[in-house]
Amino acid sequence: MGGPIPTCWVVDHPAHFQLFSPFIRGGHPDDIIILTTRSEIQSMFRTREGRIPHRPHLWVDRPVGHEISRLNRFRISRNRIKKVTNFLRSHPSIQRIIVKGASLELISAKKARISERVYISDTEVNHIAHRIAKRYATKILLPKSWNNKIYSGFSSDSRVERYSGILPEVYLDIDAGKSVRNQAISQIRKEIPSSESSHSNAPVIFHRLIVGGGIHDKNELILYDAWIKNLQVHFVHTKESAIESTDGAWELPIQIAMFDGVLTGSTTTASEAVIHGVPTLLISKAERGFLDEISQRFPKKLFRWRSSKKEGFDETVETWLNSIQEDLDRNMKICSTRSELQEIIGPIKES
Repeated sequence: MGGPIPTCWVVDHPAHFQLFSPFIRGGHPDDIIILTTRSEIQSMFRTREGRIPHRPHLWVDRPVGHEISRLNRFRISRNRIKKVTNFLRSHPSIQRIIVKGASLELISAKKARISERVYISDTEVNHIAHRIAKRYATKILLPKSWNNKIYSGFSSDSRVERYSGILPEVYLDIDAGKSVRNQAISQIRKEIPSSESSHSNAPVIFHRLIVGGGIHDKNELILYDAWIKNLQVHFVHTKESAIESTDGAWELPIQIAMFDGVLTGSTTTASEAVIHGVPTLLISKAERGFLDEISQRFPKKLFRWRSSKKEGFDETVETWLNSIQEDLDRNMKICSTRSELQEIIGPIKES
């Protein structure tokens, strides 16, 4: 496509910030940003200097969470639509809005007479957002791996454009990940105490716990804490929405490359780790087309456990740990996702 178009970018998840930041840097001076009041996003926004340019922005609440009733979800959604509509109307130069999964802003954009409304999704189970997008989006971007058995509503839609690979291939710096691992892994091992000499060479595992509360992950969570207590590994733990210090949330997709392995219930963390070449165990009932794709592309990097029952779990863990011991090659061949999205969305500028 041509030069930058004045765009409203909607950031509803930390991975959306990672995905959109190079486009925002390469974007139009009149761009604006809508952000949700999620702790990691707030942390990333506070530490945005040098990562994204200063642009007019609006904070909105998310109509999801453990304690939010159906009535309050409706109220928050309605207020968000109204608030965003007013914000868009106050910036008449905006010609386009781009969202990933956060479809409420598409309603606001249509009310504000924004002609180009782009919806990106790689999450088939987000049916509510898809139904809104079908009504209000003018362009729909899906991965070629999209699983129509989970959601077939876009299968004959002329607005759909497909991209190769998975979205972390747009923003991950594979070379930086290799550099981080070479510099940090030996120091990490030195700093982790071990009471048994036989345990001193155990792999160092990054554990990312997902806490839930999202619009679709309630039925995907597996409670596995008790299953992993006695694993012969060194865990470095972090919890979703718990990274509040300095550049933590911005740097996480690079930092996971320094570890011997990753164990998580987060599909985002799992996909980022696999693209870095880190043997990863994903414990989740989540079904995604992109997970099937990277399982096929990198069969020795992604291991999945989908059951809430423990029977057979230890065998999967053993296979994953064996893969870590054999992990010699992190020279991953990635897809052309980045250049394909540049053709559709616009130019990218490196940080």
